[in-house]
Amino acid sequence: MKFPPGVAFVSDVTGKEIQARIPTNFGAAALKVLGDPEVKYVSSEQFKLEKRTDQGGWAVVNVSWATNPLFLNGSPIPSDGAILKTGDKLSIKDKFFRLSVRLLT
Repeated sequence: MKFPPGVAFVSDVTGKEIQARIPTNFGAAALKVLGDPEVKYVSSEQFKLEKRTDQGGWAVVNVSWATNPLFLNGSPIPSDGAILKTGDKLSIKDKFFRLSVRLLT
């Protein structure tokens, strides 16, 4: 399987997306471009996107000091992160600021 060159996060509310092709930290300032009013629940630093070549994909990792935890597909993200796949759902506390994941090809 070819390593995906990046990840798109798509707002379930507005349909707008933000893409990353390098390891990146995401927080309220970066994610407000999606136009979702629930960005108010996102911390200044919320999660990290890490390239995990040894695991064959991109991983999402919670930032431990974020006020509200990020969930993946309705469950808390493990402390060492989780590999993303197209169709995954990210959300704050499994309720707010819902994002869909799309791996770039």
